Amino acid sequence: MICPRCGRPQPPSDAPGAPRSGATRFCVHCGRVLAGVRWVALPPDALRPRETRQTRRPYAGPPRYGATPRWSLWGWMPAPDPGADGGLPLPPPRDPEDVLRRTADVLVRVATVTLVLAGLGAVAELWRYGLLVASRNTALSAAPLAVSDGLVTLVGLLAPVAALATGALFLRWLHLGREIAGAYTGTRPARRIWAVVVGSVLPGPNLTVPGAALTELEHTASALPADARPWPSPTVRRWWVAWDASVVLGVAAVLRGLGASTQALADSVLLHAVADAAAAVAAWATVRVVMHLTELLAPELRPAGRESVLGVGPARSDPADPPAARDGEGSAPVAEDRVAAGGGRRGGVGTEIG
Repeated sequence: MICPRCGRPQPPSDAPGAPRSGATRFCVHCGRVLAGVRWVALPPDALRPRETRQTRRPYAGPPRYGATPRWSLWGWMPAPDPGADGGLPLPPPRDPEDVLRRTADVLVRVATVTLVLAGLGAVAELWRYGLLVASRNTALSAAPLAVSDGLVTLVGLLAPVAALATGALFLRWLHLGREIAGAYTGTRPARRIWAVVVGSVLPGPNLTVPGAALTELEHTASALPADARPWPSPTVRRWWVAWDASVVLGVAAVLRGLGASTQALADSVLLHAVADAAAAVAAWATVRVVMHLTELLAPELRPAGRESVLGVGPARSDPADPPAARDGEGSAPVAEDRVAAGGGRRGGVGTEIG
């Protein structure tokens, strides 16, 4: 072996003074390492096979089944046989009128919440406007200003949410009512539901489309001729006017609030108060028109009172009655028969209703 530094040959391994076999050899002349050392660094788990990491899928919700699952403690056991009465009965189909009444009930409650919030918003805006007027001549304390700002902010956050929920439920109720009215009369509405939804959202058409849809629904629910021109009733007309006024005043309040002058801000506060009052009136009109049309589409029988016997008088003689019935002995049994049978137009229980 030749040393790469000094170029001198090395003695053989069996020569005296040569390093033993297998040890690191150095040059006997200059001391340089003859065989290079190669360092290999391995991580602790390099010799173990790495497990493949599975990507965790996002949570998709609870399991859903097309039918009622049959659970068992043992996976290899067969499914239980149905009993003598057969399998589990299928749930009865939901009555469309019942669904309409339930939706109307929820809509009335949410609209009532919107009415209360809009009324509070109008009071809060009027209070703020009063503080603005009072601040022209004197300095105001911090407590009324903080309460006014907090009330306006709170109502300003809750009232739009309630109004959006009322609008969504109103469109749902309107869709159910149109389906029920079309099924009763065998007709199809002039506007499709998507046209009503889009027309109720877009500025401009939302002033006419909802009122026209309610008018058509009332016309169909009243069993009027299909070829006759629909004309809104006073209830629908009041709702239409209140809805248009609330929309116009709301847009005017927002546009006036874009101004940078002090007068523009004061006018914006006053317009917001008027717009909130109009929204409260529109919510009240919504409750009225929903109750009115729901009663036309899905009337519900209610107890009208209880009959009570105020007095039982002697049976009157009728010229058409036989002679035996006009005698003294025959009059009492006739009166008793009328009372037992529920009376009639001339005496007994049917004489007066309490």
